[in-house]
Amino acid sequence: MCFKNKKLLISLTVFLTAFSLFAEGVERFAVYIGCNNGGKSNARLMYAGTDATSFQKTMSEIGGVPNSNSILLIDPSKSDVDGALGAISDAIARNSNASRRSEFIFYYSGHSSETALLLGKTTYDYSELKESISKVPSDVHVVILDSCYSGNFIRTKGGSRQKPFLVDDSTVVKGHAYLSSSSTQEASQESDEIGSSFFTNAVLTGLRGAADTSGDKKVTLNELYSYAFNETLSKTESSASGPQHPNYNITLVGSGDLVLSDISTSECLVKVSKETSGRVIIRNNAGKLISEINKPYGNPVYLALERGRYSATVITQDATYQGNFDLSPSKVYIVETNNLSAINRTANRTRGSNGAGNSGDGSYDGIEYADVVEQHEEDTIYFPFNFSFVCNEFMIASGKDVISSVALGLIRSDLYGVKGAQISSIGNEATFVYGAQTSGVYTIAKELKGAQGAGVFNIAQDVLGAQAAGVFNIGQNVFGGQGAGVFNIADDMQGVQGSGVFNAARGIIGAQCSGVLNVARDAVGAQCSGVANIAFKNVKGAQVSGVFNYASHVQGAQVGLVNVCAGNCDGIQVGLINISKNGVCEVGMSYSTENKLRMTFNTGSRYLYFVLGYFAAPEYFFSFSKDNWGYEGTTFGIGSRIDVWKFNFDFEVLGNCMTFKKDSEDDRHSFRAYTYPTFRVSAGFTPVKHFNLFAGFAWSTEFKEAASCFEKGKNNWVIDCGDVKFHPEFDFGVRFSLN
Repeated sequence: MCFKNKKLLISLTVFLTAFSLFAEGVERFAVYIGCNNGGKSNARLMYAGTDATSFQKTMSEIGGVPNSNSILLIDPSKSDVDGALGAISDAIARNSNASRRSEFIFYYSGHSSETALLLGKTTYDYSELKESISKVPSDVHVVILDSCYSGNFIRTKGGSRQKPFLVDDSTVVKGHAYLSSSSTQEASQESDEIGSSFFTNAVLTGLRGAADTSGDKKVTLNELYSYAFNETLSKTESSASGPQHPNYNITLVGSGDLVLSDISTSECLVKVSKETSGRVIIRNNAGKLISEINKPYGNPVYLALERGRYSATVITQDATYQGNFDLSPSKVYIVETNNLSAINRTANRTRGSNGAGNSGDGSYDGIEYADVVEQHEEDTIYFPFNFSFVCNEFMIASGKDVISSVALGLIRSDLYGVKGAQISSIGNEATFVYGAQTSGVYTIAKELKGAQGAGVFNIAQDVLGAQAAGVFNIGQNVFGGQGAGVFNIADDMQGVQGSGVFNAARGIIGAQCSGVLNVARDAVGAQCSGVANIAFKNVKGAQVSGVFNYASHVQGAQVGLVNVCAGNCDGIQVGLINISKNGVCEVGMSYSTENKLRMTFNTGSRYLYFVLGYFAAPEYFFSFSKDNWGYEGTTFGIGSRIDVWKFNFDFEVLGNCMTFKKDSEDDRHSFRAYTYPTFRVSAGFTPVKHFNLFAGFAWSTEFKEAASCFEKGKNNWVIDCGDVKFHPEFDFGVRFSLN
């Protein structure tokens, strides 16, 4: 190929070079919504909030959506959703020059009707929601709705199914992709067994690699929809509510396919070998279903999972294999029958027959059990009482429920799948608990949807209720509250923590309250502590402490003696020392036309900073003595700054305090202090970083009671208004920035 127009060739080359240097590819943003509350006429859901949290976590790990680009809402109102869409729109607009293409993902899990999302006491009409999402200034909109009748959203305003025409990262694309969990007349369902809705579980499993049919370690939108459709339908076609048929509407202009997740970016990988075929089931250490794949012989399948301990089951036509494995970073575990052990199969009977799955050999599906008191046709095992002196353990791995009204153990009492209560003077352990546990020493439950109470220790992997301990609480995901006399720890927190000494949470949507220290990764809400608050990433709310606050990025307020924001502060900082990347922390020196030498320390955010200073006549400035009273004073006040390129404009309201001698034989009463106000404006220029030249105009007000403050000064200009006098003055000086 040749170009006849060399100028055109040169211009094109320059443009492409500049584009490749300054455009950083695709930037993704997201809003995740979980709404368990669908109003008074709808039963409260159990897993909508959990699904939204899991979706955010998955997309942040392998979906290219950093938490800084996403907003998670639990049980929001319509105005909350509008606020989130507005915030994301602003973020995309600010980033428009930094990336070649922006993509927006909107996920909702909760109740809906034929016409609207049901958000507690408010509703969000489909037509209005679609219009609001379309106003988000991104090139691509991906909308995923997991709610009843959500197929109506796709058909709103004439929407219809279209053949997918998607793109990869190397092309330019615009358009939308709408996925719904059900059709226009179908209910969407959730399951206690998987702790999630069927559709979201299929989507998350697919994103983590189960949908990757090509074996390229990337999951595309086409692959994800196909997998989610088949899995959701197969899991619900025999349910009492009827089958779910996920729908789609995809209108994207481009070529190729839209990649939603990259499995290769995960720190831990599981590989299902190409030789393995059959039904592959992966569960975590708590027994929760993580992934379920119908694996054909051929290409391997890669799964992106978190570090931890897992069990794998491979069910083929002829045999069933099981085994456990530990997954650690930078290592790939290979699932194949050679790494697993063959287990005995039992012939299960259908419901209504005698035994309900009991093979008669003391096992359920090949797994031994002991001490069955009573068995019912509903696949539920009932224990009216369970007691152990040293160790009592009962395990059902076939998915059946174990109901224990009371379980006592002096050393340990273990149940897997419990709907009742455990009471122990030493310890309790259970995998699934829907009631309450109480222990004099420790209490452990992998999934708890009730309450734990212990005099010493509590541990729960998922908590939807409350934990209370005299010494310690630990919960991986907490959607209710924790209360401890000494310590609280939670991985993700969407409720309240209260502790007499310490709180630590990886993510907070709510509040932390502690007598000593709060630690969190992200804080969306408030941190209140008597000593210190630490948020290693973002604060969208407030940090209030008696001594120290730290955050990476603040969108709200920090109130404390020392406030530190490692990044930008888009709110306010209230304290003696305030430090932020885009804030004010500087020392200044100036000289005024009234023969005053001033030194000030300004600290805070651009919107609100605090001023502390000292002023005196030059001859008295460095001589701190009682003989100087009447010639020196202190300054305190607040200010606000506007930055325009290298220029800044400051507006300050100040109070000036001066001290005077008076005749008295009692040294304790030998002085008197007066205060007068000053309003000051100034303009500054920053030729080089950390150095600022400025000039200002101040307007001081002299009241009759504070006339002594101006008697010994140099008054070049006085406006006398009777009982009130005004003292205008000009000053100029330099400032040195400390941040």
